[in-house]
Amino acid sequence: MLDQDLYLYESISLQLRRHIEGGSYRPGQRLPSVRNLSRLFNTSVNTIIQCLRQLEQENYIEVRARSGTFVAASPPAGLHGSTDFDPLPVEISLSDDILHYMEPHHQADLVHLGIALPHPRLMPMERIMTTLRDITRRQARDVWDYSHPQGHQRFTLQLARRSLHYPNPISQDDVIITNGCMEAIDLALRTVTRPGDTVAVESPTYYGTLLALEVLRRKVLEIPTCPERGICLSTLEQAFKHRRVSACIISANAQNPLGFSMPEQNKLKLVELASRHGIPVIENDVWGDTLYTEGAMPAKAYDQAGMVVYCHSFSKSLMPGIRLGWVAPGRFHHRLRELKLVSSITTASAPQLLMARLMESGFYAQHLSTLRLQLAKQAQQVREVVLRCFPAGTRVHQPSGGCVLWVELPSHMNTEILFEDALRAGIHIFPGSVFSPSQQYTHCLRLNVGSPVDTPLLKAVARLGELARYRSAPRVEGPIAEH
Repeated sequence: MLDQDLYLYESISLQLRRHIEGGSYRPGQRLPSVRNLSRLFNTSVNTIIQCLRQLEQENYIEVRARSGTFVAASPPAGLHGSTDFDPLPVEISLSDDILHYMEPHHQADLVHLGIALPHPRLMPMERIMTTLRDITRRQARDVWDYSHPQGHQRFTLQLARRSLHYPNPISQDDVIITNGCMEAIDLALRTVTRPGDTVAVESPTYYGTLLALEVLRRKVLEIPTCPERGICLSTLEQAFKHRRVSACIISANAQNPLGFSMPEQNKLKLVELASRHGIPVIENDVWGDTLYTEGAMPAKAYDQAGMVVYCHSFSKSLMPGIRLGWVAPGRFHHRLRELKLVSSITTASAPQLLMARLMESGFYAQHLSTLRLQLAKQAQQVREVVLRCFPAGTRVHQPSGGCVLWVELPSHMNTEILFEDALRAGIHIFPGSVFSPSQQYTHCLRLNVGSPVDTPLLKAVARLGELARYRSAPRVEGPIAEH
């Protein structure tokens, strides 16, 4: 709520100060762009510029040429140090940037450190294809025909059995098969929110989630997220309590891009908050099968009230091309099933029969044991090279699963520029700016560690570190020469 006793720019400045003092924007993080702030507060660009000038004079922020506006490294100790403030939902306009940074993935001559995906060499492709050929020969009619709208019973039974050790197991009748995890998330968002609604997300969060929210015309509320424990539950509780959001999207295990897994007690508290306040939680567990150590459960395991819409797929753990995912919508099952019927009627039969066979035989479980060990080894090997070769002050968070490393470079750096440098050197990376609608992680980057570590890959990471050290030096301008 803007203060009517102040000039408009002063009132907006006060709002932003409260967010900085309350921890919504941490030291060194990037603020939303002038254009986004103008749209958010429904005011002119000149008013926002006047507001930012005031905050800069008060040492709350610093403006960096061609990089944006950032919270000062040591902002003044304020009087409003509470998380009980009006959140700032933002609209998303990242689709062009995301597509720009994704395009080089299809260039075969690059070292691929951008798109998060385990290398095909880690996957049992011969066993998959042999099984698929056998299914198409022995079950030709089943492959040819539509499957049941909720999925083949042999497959949904295997999915339900995965949850037998949960405090609240998933029922086979609650499972709906989807075309990958992104369709599951899309259906979940359309089920529990409407255009114009605000959805709470982790900050940083997976850019695909932000793209889905942008396409569906939802606004986003970024919740500070710790690389060790996950989303800040106290800040999220305030958003729930004051009905600032209609839903929340989280990844409790092997979160992309940070790689953390929430402690079990935090997952339980998250589900309790959702149940108490009646706010649905969409859980993206696409990396859950790749956890390096066993024992962690999804937040869905603690869901008694059916408030968690659980989304999962086999794209990251077995074969992205089969586009096979599933969702357990809880109390939202009926509406989500209706949307699935309208959207794509059903999901292809062959991938479901394939996964049912691999799971029934125990082969998929054996494969996961090998995959987890290899991904953990690769993550550690690349992490050691990054810490050795990148600029002083670089931090690399230790992931608990998945195949990405979140790299924090010195706060003055811009990884959008580093992206272009790396591309010229034959290396594809993903800059951190697209993991936030306010583009506040411009000094960060995400590295894919899904490929076996060999000499060319080690040289590429070392070269990337060399480029980063060059850009980290004072007053570096223009492109870097290749050598």
